[in-house]
Amino acid sequence: MGKIKTFVQQTLGCGCPEDVFKYINSQSSILLNNILLRNKINIGNKLLIFVIEVNRVDSLKETLKLLVNAGKKERDSLGFNRFRLVIVADNPGILEQNACNIFNSLEKDERIHLHVIHKKDIPF
Repeated sequence: MGKIKTFVQQTLGCGCPEDVFKYINSQSSILLNNILLRNKINIGNKLLIFVIEVNRVDSLKETLKLLVNAGKKERDSLGFNRFRLVIVADNPGILEQNACNIFNSLEKDERIHLHVIHKKDIPF
């Protein structure tokens, strides 16, 4: 679980207190609303992270909307503090601007964050 902690702190920039990282649960290949999550990660019952692989811009609009809504709902129902949606791609530069534009147009709060990163930056 050290790789996940390092990823969350360094790649995602999470400033969670150290004691939050005493509990880390990561599940792989989770089907959520007909979308396959690469990973679903629980950090200390405080931070919820969905990781999804996307390589086609045309699938972003509906995917982001569904995942932001699902993540917010799960975050709130389980009492988490934050939700982070991580998009991993072979070429994140192509997706990032579109993903950010779509994300910024969605109804959400300041405790929901989007990250678009290169697939090679996921160590697990």
